[in-house]
Amino acid sequence: MYNGKNIETRKDVLRLQCEPIECVRIGFVGLGVRAKRAVFRMMHIKGCKITALCDLVEENIADAMEIIEQHDQERPACFNDKEGWKRVCESTNVDLVYICTDWASHADIAVYAMQCGKHVATEVPAATTIADCWRLVDTAELTRRHCIMLENCCYDEFEAATINMVKKGKLGEIIHAEGSYLHDLRERISSNENGERKWSNWQIEFMDSHNGNPYPTHGLGPIALAMNIHRGDRMKSIVSVSSKRVGGEENTLSGTMNSSIITTAKGKTIVVQHCISLPRPYSRSFLISGTEGFVQKYPIQQIAFAPDSDNAITGEACNEILKEYTHHTTLEYKEIGLELCGRRWIDYAMDSRLIYCLNNGLPLDMDVYDAVEWSCLVELTDTSARNGGKPVEIPDFTRGRWH
Repeated sequence: MYNGKNIETRKDVLRLQCEPIECVRIGFVGLGVRAKRAVFRMMHIKGCKITALCDLVEENIADAMEIIEQHDQERPACFNDKEGWKRVCESTNVDLVYICTDWASHADIAVYAMQCGKHVATEVPAATTIADCWRLVDTAELTRRHCIMLENCCYDEFEAATINMVKKGKLGEIIHAEGSYLHDLRERISSNENGERKWSNWQIEFMDSHNGNPYPTHGLGPIALAMNIHRGDRMKSIVSVSSKRVGGEENTLSGTMNSSIITTAKGKTIVVQHCISLPRPYSRSFLISGTEGFVQKYPIQQIAFAPDSDNAITGEACNEILKEYTHHTTLEYKEIGLELCGRRWIDYAMDSRLIYCLNNGLPLDMDVYDAVEWSCLVELTDTSARNGGKPVEIPDFTRGRWH
């Protein structure tokens, strides 16, 4: 398997800064539900405009065009053939390719977009194989283009405040963390009254053939930022196990629970879990445990500090502490994000930060190494789980520059 080592020495893209773009011209590839929400958000973000739309379904293009026309924006170029995504990437009227297609196609589109000189923002996961993770890194380093994965949970108010708390030393040295995606999606997985899947076939087919964690980034992303992954430490190895599958061949997803333990180069641990087919309350089980304190979001928000760690701080007292460490992205974007998007205001914060950084030539909040480090668990958890929980090494995508 290609591991990125047999490539000439090149400069990394850590803290990459590119020329400022006064108005970011965006080309959307894939216009499903999430993409159409993003099109709406971009109508309310200064410093950008949509110049290209691409989808195989004409109705999706029409829906996105209607949103744009309702906001009196210029009509973008539209492509709805199988090669349309390439023309978006090749367009001289596009600076940023925003990818919202099926998971397996993310890497191919992102690589080609960067080769065409475009910055890339891709939905999660950025890639589903280690080989594609390396392709993203190699291409970003060769082209000097940004490649960010759109992990919105990194902008959630609680997670962002905790990251701020960690950076300010309030929790001491972080030793252990836990994150997950536990979401009862049985109704979406099952067939509807017409015998058709509520979820797209590609999602069902991918998960049915996968025995690990196919969707690790919501839980892992904020934890990795809090633990300075590839900014002083790195994820080194992983052990992953999956429960039995129940429900028979007609619903092979039902009952699958994956649990993984990651060990870092500095001996710290991260637990990541995934389950979408058991009846349990929603949870991303965001938990950070350090030498001076503890923070947990689910099932209730609570904080504890040494030496009085037995007395957890909850309720309004907890909220006051979180307010003290409110992240600047929350302060800047939550109010208008709530007005525009309701509970999905974190998507507005994520997109606004992306455009702001591109406008001003700043490093993005997350880089290509974040994208591949979090996404590589898709393959690695499957490999470990299929081998009875055998430890698997996690590649160093920074090639030794993580410290």
